[in-house]
Amino acid sequence: MTTHVLDDFIRRRQRGAELLDDLAHTVDVLGLEESGSTSPATFLRATAERVREGRFVVLLLGCFSSGKSTLLNALLGQPVLPVKVNPCTAILTELIYAEEPSVVIHHTGSDTREPWQEALSMEGFIERFQLRTASEEAAGAEATDRFGGIDRAVIGYPLPLLRNGVVLLDTPGLDDDPVRTVRTLSSLPDADAVIVVLSANRFLTDLERRTLRRELLPLGLHNLFFPVTMVDLLSSLADDPQAALADLHARAREVLGPLCVVDGVDAFEQRFFPLDARGGLQARWDRAAKRRREPVDEAALAASGLDRFEDTLERFLVEERGSAQLRHLHTTAARIQAELERQAELDRATASESVQQLRQRQEELEPRFQQLAIIARRVARTVDGFIDRQQKLVWQDLRDFMAKTEADLPEAVSHFDLGGLAGLDLLTPRGRARVETQIRSQLERWLEERVGEWQRSLRPSIEAALIALRRELAADAADFDTLSEQIVTDFAGGALNLPGSRAEQQEKVDPVERWFSVAMGAVLLSPGAMAAGWTEGYEGALKGAASRLGVHLALLTLGALLGPVGWAGLVIYVVSDAVLLVLTGGSQLKRLRDQIAQRLKGQLVEQVDQARDEIEERVAQGLGPLRDGLVAAAEAEATELQALLERTITAREQAARDAAARAETWDLAMQRFGEATAELAEIAGLQPRG
Repeated sequence: MTTHVLDDFIRRRQRGAELLDDLAHTVDVLGLEESGSTSPATFLRATAERVREGRFVVLLLGCFSSGKSTLLNALLGQPVLPVKVNPCTAILTELIYAEEPSVVIHHTGSDTREPWQEALSMEGFIERFQLRTASEEAAGAEATDRFGGIDRAVIGYPLPLLRNGVVLLDTPGLDDDPVRTVRTLSSLPDADAVIVVLSANRFLTDLERRTLRRELLPLGLHNLFFPVTMVDLLSSLADDPQAALADLHARAREVLGPLCVVDGVDAFEQRFFPLDARGGLQARWDRAAKRRREPVDEAALAASGLDRFEDTLERFLVEERGSAQLRHLHTTAARIQAELERQAELDRATASESVQQLRQRQEELEPRFQQLAIIARRVARTVDGFIDRQQKLVWQDLRDFMAKTEADLPEAVSHFDLGGLAGLDLLTPRGRARVETQIRSQLERWLEERVGEWQRSLRPSIEAALIALRRELAADAADFDTLSEQIVTDFAGGALNLPGSRAEQQEKVDPVERWFSVAMGAVLLSPGAMAAGWTEGYEGALKGAASRLGVHLALLTLGALLGPVGWAGLVIYVVSDAVLLVLTGGSQLKRLRDQIAQRLKGQLVEQVDQARDEIEERVAQGLGPLRDGLVAAAEAEATELQALLERTITAREQAARDAAARAETWDLAMQRFGEATAELAEIAGLQPRG
């Protein structure tokens, strides 16, 4: 790049930063209430400052276990970042250029302490900040409060890609924890480019598709790269790996193709990279010797596909980075301008809308809210009917299971291993005690295995029942959504959408899915299990809930059947009586086996029959949280809708007093934004310079 071209770029970048600062001042003058974690003015100033510093942020985005950290380690040429099967990147991690490796932790501070920094070794960073499995750390202790006081880690490393202000920002996984997911998504507006890491063995999940549509598209980012890791696993996962790779490529083009259009040109082939990140790392790092390979295994590096991804990324950072950053300035200003224009429209509508009219509409809509309450009661009756059926089905299933257990009992007892015990052992109290203990131990183990079989058999039936319940609730849920939308439309008079209403959303969510997600997320599943279920979509979450419910119901019903003593309480008296009936002779052991089988015959089924009421009550207790969660979800939506209308009226009462006075300010602000975004378009080369 010649000197005059470089000087021109620096001048344009400086002017772009000045324009963003000017727009931030314009937003300040409007005096808008802030919403979200970062106000538009703060964001504009932060972007301007980053541009002045020459920082270019490349953000890594992906679900947990997608291979983000492995890919970064392959780029670095050694395992710097922690890699595990469970989620690893617990905090935002910046990689910047440094001659020597280093780690600095930036703490946010607290009420009693200013923000501060802490230097760590590479080994200390990995040990302290990788996430642990449940066996390593008590359940729930993995929550983000471990890292809640930390802003980010900054790792310095001598990676050529990071020269001249490039920052690689590694983020927590999208689906390992709700708080870390918010932390990741809130970092997207800071990115000049995004590397979306996908996995070949779990390609384009529902969550990934939603994130692309809802988070990336609205930002207007065009500097997107899509490496697909773990393509090496296709050889073991598919009968025809080449066909599987071709299918993956076709699906990627369909979904990702629209995101890979740069200046009107299809750039999909230059932005899509199937690769083997582990193979790329092994080409540079000798795992056995724990040192870098000298020289690098070039053949293995090429076979991994990593070198093509690196070459493309390097060309982008060297040749396109400047223009990409200038375009990002324009995109940022245009996006905030669109948000402000929408607020201005709402402000103008507020100034002309009569608060008294809204109050009247609210009163007229009260019968509609009563209809919502009726639907919620129908939901309750439907779920109550579901629970009633499950009570009978679980009891009958348990009874059938016990009958089969009784039928199999004589054969099982005949094969119990009594070791070296003989009939003569029955002649003495100590000998009888040994025989009794041995038989009891064998019987308990056999019964425990059978109980495990029954517990596992409940899961698919519970899953099928939940799916059937979803179908039963579909019509009521659809009626509920339709009625809610009618309430919003009639209240707003068709002139505008209420802030926060579903009518504003780009994509509607199935109302049954919405209710079930509340019930399962709040009552049945831990955040980690919820994330694992939703990774494979709604059906995966239903399967996870069915598994939890199946185990829970099995434990409850068996507890009602056996009481606190357990299986031993059911069989001790039989074993004792049988031992006492035996007087002499080695043949008495056979007689003992026969008596045990005969004395237990009918006992198990009889216990199930006697405990029927208690078993059904326990089943109702086990399913009660699901019922309460579903009904509460429907009732809460109706309550929230009423509260939304009330908040809107309250806000309008205040806003109506201010809107007229602010009209001139809005006009001036929108005029300034229009002028600034036009100039930024010229600076970015998006239109001829005047």
